[in-house]
Amino acid sequence: MSQSNKGVNKLARVLLSRMKQTGSKPDILELGTIKSDYSLLTDRFPIAIPKGEYLVCRSLTLNAEQPLTITAENQGQHPHGPSGGHSQYSGDGVHSHPDTEGQHIHDVVLPDLMKPLKPGDRVLVAWVNDGTDPVVIDIVVPG
Repeated sequence: MSQSNKGVNKLARVLLSRMKQTGSKPDILELGTIKSDYSLLTDRFPIAIPKGEYLVCRSLTLNAEQPLTITAENQGQHPHGPSGGHSQYSGDGVHSHPDTEGQHIHDVVLPDLMKPLKPGDRVLVAWVNDGTDPVVIDIVVPG
């Protein structure tokens, strides 16, 4: 093989390597941490993204201080824990409400794993719109 062919082959390998590097797309998903000011610090970029400049899935915005409520229609017999002075309460959580009482509301308490974002949370971040918009998908916890 002549010296010029070796040079061309070496140049071709270097070019191929550089094309692979520049043509590869960054990860679409990565991990991050919510900081004390609610900025988002991703694992691969050393500068935090300020609150309001990243998106958050709505399930992570539920108000932990305000319970979810549901209105029960056609109550009939239904179970729930001790809830105060129901004359029909039998001790096992099952009681009935007469039709004359109408609708009533039950508070639904969120489990700790469904609480909203807070500082220190590890989160899964998706990069959307060609990798320009970070979206916090969910809180990640040890397996």
